[in-house]
Amino acid sequence: MEADIHTLYTSGFYRVIDFKCRCTDCRTSKPEYSESFSISYVRKGNFLFNVFRYALDSYSGCVLVTKPGYERTVTHTHEVPDECTIFDFRNDFHAALIEQYGNLPFFRNPDLHSTLIRTTPEMEFLHHHILRLILTQAGSKLEIDNLVLEVIEKTLARIGDYTPDHRINPRLKKNHLITIETAKAYIAENFVNDISLLEIARHCCVSPFHFSRIFKTFTGEPPHRFLLSVRLKNAELLLKNTSLPVADAAFSSGFNSIEYFTAAFRQRYHCPPATYRKGVPA
Repeated sequence: MEADIHTLYTSGFYRVIDFKCRCTDCRTSKPEYSESFSISYVRKGNFLFNVFRYALDSYSGCVLVTKPGYERTVTHTHEVPDECTIFDFRNDFHAALIEQYGNLPFFRNPDLHSTLIRTTPEMEFLHHHILRLILTQAGSKLEIDNLVLEVIEKTLARIGDYTPDHRINPRLKKNHLITIETAKAYIAENFVNDISLLEIARHCCVSPFHFSRIFKTFTGEPPHRFLLSVRLKNAELLLKNTSLPVADAAFSSGFNSIEYFTAAFRQRYHCPPATYRKGVPA
């Protein structure tokens, strides 16, 4: 497969790889062998990840989880070349992974080589945040390592039987997959601002009514709920990883009311922000 593949970051137990496909037609790749456990966030494009009896329909909002020791092929179904962020884990870490998560049916079933899950807004922001820390060199090794462990935890917690979403058909993806990719990128870069539905829709060149419908179809969340989840996740990371006062964490995450932030945080994390911070190990 023609692709630009660059290692963005290396730690003691994983690599973060930037994968950008350079194929110019919709052919199927030659069989490739998976040598390591990996978690791949799809950023752009649409492709079928073919493993054993399954063809996993992969696009923005999906995460591929792949076990080592199996072959796969990739079939391109979208004119936009696909881009992924791959968290590729060392084989000596795999034993620790199995010790922690080996009871999951995914690891026990030898016929299940790879699987696909849908992301949550929190997972999408976590991925974006890790990339930002790496590309700006703003994060310490320990901070990034802890965030990658959270990627594993949140990803494996959502593993279940793969079922394609038939509402997201080829025509919808062809017409609006780029719209959703553009909207998510805009929210990730501007969530601290008081952005409106009309602002995001105009940025994506669609009407606000149409945008709201297709965004919920692709993400499972209306735009305002997706934005709220991103803001709460950013605030949670600030409370865990910095000494910022609670009010500053709220305002730095796009909230303009401490009362609203506290209520929303309590509903999501089942305790007030100050109590949550006290419960985080030093």
